[in-house]
Amino acid sequence: MKYLLLLLVFLSFLDAKIYRDSSIEVVLDDDAKLMWVDDPSVIKNLMNHFEAEKYCNNLTLFGFSDWRLAHIDEFEKIVLKKNVKTNINFAFKYNVPDGYWASTAQWRTLWYNADYMHFVSGTAYYDNRKTKKYVRCVRNY
Repeated sequence: MKYLLLLLVFLSFLDAKIYRDSSIEVVLDDDAKLMWVDDPSVIKNLMNHFEAEKYCNNLTLFGFSDWRLAHIDEFEKIVLKKNVKTNINFAFKYNVPDGYWASTAQWRTLWYNADYMHFVSGTAYYDNRKTKKYVRCVRNY
């Protein structure tokens, strides 16, 4: 029984839909068709929401220029509560247990606040757009 369980765990990793491409420092999500930046910049860049939007929209990386801030529901797809250290899928090498800006500004606060994913808890929140948070850009593929 123990060996069967180990085999099932191993096989689940073979069928992984979220995996790292270390050659270009990205994480690919085959189900959502997303490519996430996963290099040292995602643990160094602290920006307000306005700067983060501009940064991702102007980013050219690995030959791609269609980067953007992720939607909060896209961030929710990479949350992994089993990773108690940072609450992000194990495919990601770079992450801090802190907030990462998402693209959505909150209309109910007259666009004063924006969504972010808080990787301490793996939960979505919103905050003042002038607050500095980390930035992880994403693109569709």
